[in-house]
Amino acid sequence: MATTAWTDGHRVLYHWQRFNGEWLRATLESNCVYCSSPGTFNDPWDCKPHFNSEILSDPQEYEKHVNWAVELCRRTTRMSPLDLDRMRRELMSDRQRASELLNQISDEMAPAINSQYRVYCLGPDVRNLLMWAHYADSHMGVCLEFDVANETICSALKCDYLSAFPLMKLHDDSDDMVLRILLSKSDVWSYEDEYRLIAQERAAAAPLTETLMTDNSLLQLPAGALRAVVTGCRGDHDVVRNLVQRVAPQVLVRRAVMVPNRYELVIEG
Repeated sequence: MATTAWTDGHRVLYHWQRFNGEWLRATLESNCVYCSSPGTFNDPWDCKPHFNSEILSDPQEYEKHVNWAVELCRRTTRMSPLDLDRMRRELMSDRQRASELLNQISDEMAPAINSQYRVYCLGPDVRNLLMWAHYADSHMGVCLEFDVANETICSALKCDYLSAFPLMKLHDDSDDMVLRILLSKSDVWSYEDEYRLIAQERAAAAPLTETLMTDNSLLQLPAGALRAVVTGCRGDHDVVRNLVQRVAPQVLVRRAVMVPNRYELVIEG
């Protein structure tokens, strides 16, 4: 089970983004943040239920996956009991066919995940040079600083960075398996040390679900959750400061500054 930012000892988390005055004003005025659909992520493996056919090497898992695929067809098609029985026998005797079908079903699950779930990405180190470069418009953007000591931000879950492709069990529809899909990443991304707020879009959420909810991809934050806005070392600090002070004077404004003679940033303010 993934650990949370709070249990990992973090008391502040950060979100990097390019500076857009309208976006930042909307965040400050509404105290809401925009959570992305997984389908918009730049990593083609991220949040996708890619099926790893190596799991079929386990005879028990092979049979469980075949039975799951047959049951899925029983519920979603008009196949006759005779056809379903024939399908099961064919899949049990032809691993290549079973693998191709399960890969197809896996691919077809992605749009449902994109529709139902929303993700907000955070990190614990405001001085992470690569995060500023990759997500804050080459250090010209901003970084939002959040207090973890509230019921929303404290639930941010740590991503799991893996060297090998995970063995997802398509027949397992538990919350843990869904979270594994949404939190598993290749270890080439480990420099991000990412935590994620996982929410469901209210209009598409599963019934009786106790998770964070978004409305039109917007997540309402508790009062005081947004503590500061940090300007990138190449950003226009005066413009950011003036905007924040006009709209939300209770929010602090800091700036990232390059350290002379070092590949480092220091945060002032």
